[in-house]
Amino acid sequence: MKSSATPQCYPDPMNAVRGRVRDGRIELEGALPEGAEVVVLAADADDPFELDDAQLAEIETRMLAADRGEVEPAATVLEALRRRR
Repeated sequence: MKSSATPQCYPDPMNAVRGRVRDGRIELEGALPEGAEVVVLAADADDPFELDDAQLAEIETRMLAADRGEVEPAATVLEALRRRR
């Protein structure tokens, strides 16, 4: 779906960073600037999934598409990523 009236989905440029929970804390595989605001998405603690570099790049591409108003429901995107495992 595309809507020219859709505002930018994110207030600032965003990127996806991979991480892992260890001892109850999130450890990132990259660095973020001090004070960076983050959002953590966890579909289900009992059904964790991993993203490879191509899948992570696809998320970033889709974030840019969302800023243009080209969006798909999150459930559809996550299901497509799970099928590719």
